[in-house]
Amino acid sequence: MSYFEIWSQKRRAEDRVPITIALFIPSVCIITMLTLFLTLPKAALPLPYFIAATANGFMATTIALVARTIFAKDPAKHYDFCFLGSMLSAIFLNRLLYGEWYTQQADKLGQDVCTERVCVVMPLAFLLGLSFLAFITSTYVHLQYRNLCLKALEERRRIREGEEALNDESLSHTE
Repeated sequence: MSYFEIWSQKRRAEDRVPITIALFIPSVCIITMLTLFLTLPKAALPLPYFIAATANGFMATTIALVARTIFAKDPAKHYDFCFLGSMLSAIFLNRLLYGEWYTQQADKLGQDVCTERVCVVMPLAFLLGLSFLAFITSTYVHLQYRNLCLKALEERRRIREGEEALNDESLSHTE
């Protein structure tokens, strides 16, 4: 993510890719990871775990970069709010969704520890649905921010053209 920020910030403002494009990276990683968890056999499960770790890192850096960019006047307040959502979702989804479902399925199978696929399919499918919703939300935020950037760049261009016209006019009067 640091390389992306450096690459983007070295360019002229008109040529930059909006930083909100980074929102898609964790969403795509999480969707891929959950899909693999639901479809791969046990022997191949280290791959989705690796993707989950990568997604977690991307999510942390994306929150830092995007919050700092979009909310430049007071990034700390918004940064903390973004992490608060992640923290609360981890607590509530683990306890209320996964924990309750897992316990219920283990009881149905007459086991204390459930090692069957049925114990995790519903929570993972639910999280996959939430991940698609996150992707849609990322798309909305990116499009809104991109439109804001385009308007700001257009205003900047218009102001520069106005200044150039004034300079040209003042030069023609002095001659």
